Amino acid sequence: MELNKIYNMDCLEGMKLLDDNSVDMVLTDPPYNINLIPQRGLTNPIENDNLNKEDFITLLNSCATEFKRILKQNTFFLTFCGWSTIPEYRQTFDKQFELKSMPIWIKNNFGIGYYTRPQYEPCLLYLNGNPSPLEKPISDVWKFNKVLKPIHSCEKPINLIQHIIRHFSKEGNLILDPFMGSGTTAIAALQTNRKFIGFEIDEKYCEIATKRIKPWLEQTRLSPTGLQ
Repeated sequence: MELNKIYNMDCLEGMKLLDDNSVDMVLTDPPYNINLIPQRGLTNPIENDNLNKEDFITLLNSCATEFKRILKQNTFFLTFCGWSTIPEYRQTFDKQFELKSMPIWIKNNFGIGYYTRPQYEPCLLYLNGNPSPLEKPISDVWKFNKVLKPIHSCEKPINLIQHIIRHFSKEGNLILDPFMGSGTTAIAALQTNRKFIGFEIDEKYCEIATKRIKPWLEQTRLSPTGLQ
């Protein structure tokens, strides 16, 4: 498959086309299965975000199997998740990888809530094999502002994704995001001198993501150190 490209397809089908031991890092933000209703109708609903529990676990299990196959040995896999479905994430991913920690992204403002108002999202940090420890271990509390005008309901800030990529991969590495959304992981990968490959099942978001990454792809190609 062509690198530095986002494919409009089901990631489970797309990942089957990737070679064994071909990816240096998986960083993703899959559906939390919470039936999120976008506020004020400004963004599209999220595909596969309202599955029954059995189907959701099947989806995560299938992803875990593919991640294990395509990841190189001694690498990292990180996934954002919702607090309410952490048990399902752990039930599936713990079988294939070693859970090392659960960093928390703290946002600069609160969401809507009737008892407590959400201000954070967890991220599960998994080891595939035995990757080398970081030269300078980082805090597991990540404070980054929310995206001011999001394109996607669950859009992560680019500087947060850059922070993760810089610490858990190396320049020139290939980053996989099977739930690419609006393309943030792709942009962050290019900005940190990495390559990427991604899948997005929603045609609208795939088109948006492809347009968003175009200027960064052009800049990368023109750079003397750009990755091809």
